[in-house]
Amino acid sequence: MALTMGFEMINEEVEETVGLIRRGYQREVILNKIQKICFNKERLFEIAKCRIKAKKKFGELADKLFFDEEGLRYATPPVVARYRAERLKCKRIADVSCGVGVQLIFFSKYAEYAVGVERNPFRAELARLNAAAMDCNNLAVMKGDAFDKKIIEKLDVDCVFSDPSRLPQEKIRRLETLQPNPIKIYRLYHEKTSRIAFELPPQISQENIIIEGEKEYTSLDFRLNRLALYTGELATCNVSAVSLPTKETVTDQHEYVELNESDKVLDYLYEVDSTVTKANLLGNLAGKIGFEVSLVQSSKRRTLLTSNVLHKSAFLRTYLVKETCDFNVNIIHKTLREVDAKKATLRFEIKTRDYWRFRKRLEADLTGDKHVYLFKIGDKAVITEPLKHVFG
Repeated sequence: MALTMGFEMINEEVEETVGLIRRGYQREVILNKIQKICFNKERLFEIAKCRIKAKKKFGELADKLFFDEEGLRYATPPVVARYRAERLKCKRIADVSCGVGVQLIFFSKYAEYAVGVERNPFRAELARLNAAAMDCNNLAVMKGDAFDKKIIEKLDVDCVFSDPSRLPQEKIRRLETLQPNPIKIYRLYHEKTSRIAFELPPQISQENIIIEGEKEYTSLDFRLNRLALYTGELATCNVSAVSLPTKETVTDQHEYVELNESDKVLDYLYEVDSTVTKANLLGNLAGKIGFEVSLVQSSKRRTLLTSNVLHKSAFLRTYLVKETCDFNVNIIHKTLREVDAKKATLRFEIKTRDYWRFRKRLEADLTGDKHVYLFKIGDKAVITEPLKHVFG
């Protein structure tokens, strides 16, 4: 059952607008062709444009969904949304800052009833449209402020979730500047349930998270993507990291092992997911896996380990070391020819404007068939091949 009157007409208008955009019509021409149904023409054009852009983030699902620019930018990727819904599985759940409703839809798949609260009227309507598009019959969207006492009184739920918006220009993230303020949400809703969870900016420092709970750093396809805070009985530890889509986890409860530093590169080179280092769990990952490794590089951009033993983890990218030589263009080029290289991806810090100029010099006249990855460790160039079959 559609949750918004005129859903089919609105969706048809959006699809027609998407078609016009794809065929290359100018914006003004498209606006003249749009029939105003529920939103004004500019809004419909924005929704259509976002549906096209959403393909990268949502795949085939994008063809059904409704976004505005900000809603698309902050919408939770499906893999993360599903994982979050599984972790917060309960009978009745409220998303009190639901935006366009993507996370809310996934909550509804794992709960008997899900309700969203959104103070922006346009996004509340988009959330209803998305619920209708996904045939969510156990879901409701309330337009209003999460701090409104009348709304709080209406919510009869077992779990509360909030993904507050943040100031794009803010350099240092703090809970106090997020909207709705997590501290206030926690205080007001704690009377209803102790099962409260938040999505926080992943770059916020742990010292600035003044609400007690488990801080879970989420990696999506080997990149830091999200930070969740689970309070009360939802918490299982103090700090954790999860790699999606594999769901491999590491926590501060795993044995901590101090890694030895070395400047000698062994048979295998490991690139560590920055999610682990951001969570400060590298020593715990070492303890969990039983590392026989040494730390050869640790910087803001990249952490590298080396070993003669092959270790497998979704938090590690594994490379077979082919050769090590002095970091000199001519010597590297000669060595690349010796290992039958054709392409060489650079995996060290280099200015963007210099990347392709340097890479082309290295790849000039290479006649091999291998695609290698080049690291710089100290004053040495380390030529490797990725072992994709052990990637997470």
